[in-house]
Amino acid sequence: MKLSTYIVSILVFVLLHAHTQAGESNIDVSKILAVVPVKSGSLDQSVYRQFDKLVPELKKISNKKIIKLECRYSGQTEREQDVENAYKLAARIERYLRVRHKLDLDLWVAIDITPKSPKSPPVLTIAVFTDDIKKLDAVLINPLKNEQQ
Repeated sequence: MKLSTYIVSILVFVLLHAHTQAGESNIDVSKILAVVPVKSGSLDQSVYRQFDKLVPELKKISNKKIIKLECRYSGQTEREQDVENAYKLAARIERYLRVRHKLDLDLWVAIDITPKSPKSPPVLTIAVFTDDIKKLDAVLINPLKNEQQ
């Protein structure tokens, strides 16, 4: 993955998180289609099979919709390796769906680094954003206001 794609994906996630935390709107961010645990910590055939089962449902979705593919990963945001691992897991599934199943969807890759003790296995979530997400670029977020809260 290109560094610019990686940075944009993280920025989108941060903006979504900041926007929903700020409570500035009633935007319903997404409808979850599936949550797939990655028990071994890496992608194996059982994970791919779970996504294979989702393909018929994904093919019914309009290509005008935005699909979020998120990896929730137990780690530390300040550890570059944890951020990279989470991103790679989600990106591999995105590529698998696009190449193997020829899905022509607008798939957004996102990560959620969750500090947990003890470490828990990563979880991949696939969700459909509501059309309200397209209004996000029109929402002004005041960083100073968010810092003061």
